[in-house]
Formats: sequence, structure tokens, C-alpha cells
Amino acid sequence: MLKSKSLFFNYDTTNKFNFPDIKLKKGDSLLILGESGVGKTTFIHILAGLLRPNSGIIELNGVNYHDLNDRELDLFRGENIGMIFQKPYFVRNLSIYDNLLLALYLSKKQEYKKNIKKILQDIGLANKLNYKPDSLSQGEQQRVAIALAVVKRPSLILADEPTSSLDDKNCNKIIALLKKQAEIANSQLVIITHDKRLKDQFNKSITL
Repeated sequence: MLKSKSLFFNYDTTNKFNFPDIKLKKGDSLLILGESGVGKTTFIHILAGLLRPNSGIIELNGVNYHDLNDRELDLFRGENIGMIFQKPYFVRNLSIYDNLLLALYLSKKQEYKKNIKKILQDIGLANKLNYKPDSLSQGEQQRVAIALAVVKRPSLILADEPTSSLDDKNCNKIIALLKKQAEIANSQLVIITHDKRLKDQFNKSITL
């Protein structure tokens, strides 16, 4: 279960953010909508443990982030959280397959190595496992970013503006893939975006 309560963060005296409470169980999906400047990326970084709030609590699977030191939080995130950023990040000189293998190694979940080819098949890129990221289209790179996030079967998948640079066709494909992969892994899925095209595709949504 993902639970947050009374989260507050400020960069300075003018940039202050109070965030809504969240309570999700395994398999739940949540869409968080908001325009620029309302703290969307700050919120998702707090949920991921990349930023610590000034006050409030976050718990994932009963673990309170506040109880973990920085190293423990890094390890916990690596094992339990899959992140999808607006701009995909890869090791450019490695193949798609090796990027996924590296993600498993860093999360200490090499036992899921057998799933790599199946995931690439699910996202329609089984024939490109030996390609380098720069040889893929923008839509294909975003699909690989999803694979990188879900290959370790995380408890929580967080996606920051995953569709903002995609046309309608690729937007719908990416959301369908995200939902399917989250369902396979029984993961909680949180998408933060300004993309109003997604609003009708989620039963649970909040606006910042």
C-alpha cells in the first residue's frame, strides 16, 4: 500500500507546496493532473524518495520513508519503485537488452532476467533487443522506459509526464502499456501530468 499524509515542501518563501493525501492498495492506479508550477515533479520526486518533505509522511508497504537514512532509502527505492521520467534515460552505448539487464542488476533483482524478452515482446520491441536507444523513435524509447521501470516487478510505478511529447496514437499506446504492465506486476501506478487526454482513462484522479 502507498500512503501519504499532510505532505508539505518548500524551496523558498514563495515556492511552497501542500500536497493531497494518497491511499492506494496493490493494483490501484491514480492520475494526478496539474498545470505548470503547481509542484507536479516535486510531488512525484517526494513519492519516489528523491526529495524529502519538510513535513508529512509517506509509507510504502508499511515502510515509513522518514525512518530510513539516505542509503537505506536509495536501496528501498531501487527494490520497490519503478520511475518513468518525461525524458527517458538510458546508457546510450548499451543495447536495449543490456539496459534492462543493468536495471535488474542495480535493483538486485537478477532473478527477473528471464522476463526481459517477454516484456520486450509485450511492448512490441522484441526484434530490437540488440538495438541502441538512439536508433529508436521517440515512441519506442518511451516504451523502453516503461520496460525499464517494470522489469523488476516494483510495488510502485511512478510516471512523470509520460505522454506529453507524444501524438494521440502513441499517447494511447503508452497508457495501455503502462496499465497492462502494472497489472502484470500487481503494482500501484501513479501518473502525474498536465495531459488532459488521460483524464477519462482513469477511475481515480486528483487535481493539484
